[in-house]
Amino acid sequence: MKRLAIYAHFDASAQVARHVVYHLEQLIQLGFSVWFVSNSKITPADQTALARLCERVLVRENVGLDFGMWQHALADGDLSSLDELLLTNSSIIGPLQPLAPLWSRPEVADCDFWGLTDNDELNHHLQSYFMVFRRPVLQSPRFAEFWRAVLPFRDKLQIIRSYEAGLTCWLQESGFKWKAVFPQREIWPFFLAQRGWPRKALDIGLQRNLKKPLNTTLFAPDILLQRGMPFVKAALVTHVFSPSNGRRAFAWLKKNSLPPEIRAALEPRLR
Repeated sequence: MKRLAIYAHFDASAQVARHVVYHLEQLIQLGFSVWFVSNSKITPADQTALARLCERVLVRENVGLDFGMWQHALADGDLSSLDELLLTNSSIIGPLQPLAPLWSRPEVADCDFWGLTDNDELNHHLQSYFMVFRRPVLQSPRFAEFWRAVLPFRDKLQIIRSYEAGLTCWLQESGFKWKAVFPQREIWPFFLAQRGWPRKALDIGLQRNLKKPLNTTLFAPDILLQRGMPFVKAALVTHVFSPSNGRRAFAWLKKNSLPPEIRAALEPRLR
């Protein structure tokens, strides 16, 4: 099986974080060739180290966020011989447990593309930090057409609206089937139950709240991890989302298989 992973990277620091390298190493162990694309000015030493690890290393202007980076890489890529394409990015930390079992889960057995979590914001779609596309999608003109139309927006919400939500919708309208390994419809009842809701209130809350956007990676990461989710959002650890969640997220990292030296590198971000 021929597999390619394109990793979109951004960090305010010029140094590539150790957990990023660890993620790349785990993808390579799965049999992926890796193309690393960064919107950051990374040090020459890190570029050299990445070149030993990755098939391609591309550094570009900071426009377009992850979709701009993926488009940049795909513009020079030939997808015709690929069995799988993985698009992932540096917004996640992990894997906290082996990735290989994801491909054996029944949730992804009968679909053309899949990801880890879904979201109802704007429309029902896969979250874009980890998406796997199979041969039928890769060989479709509709997939190439989508990437040719990507514009270098600088606004994150505009990118989510046009491209994260748009890609799932575009491919679904083209007849392709998709799945989330950890769908929010299954996570939400556990989220409410853990907060002590009685069964009747739980049913009402489920009916009401599933009509609202719920980003389970930010609001229910502990439940996701309990159910086998291999990543935690970096925004939780680095205080971007919530300082209290950052402390809890770091505690979760300690309970999983993330190497100690990576946890040690992450800990100063919590201070």
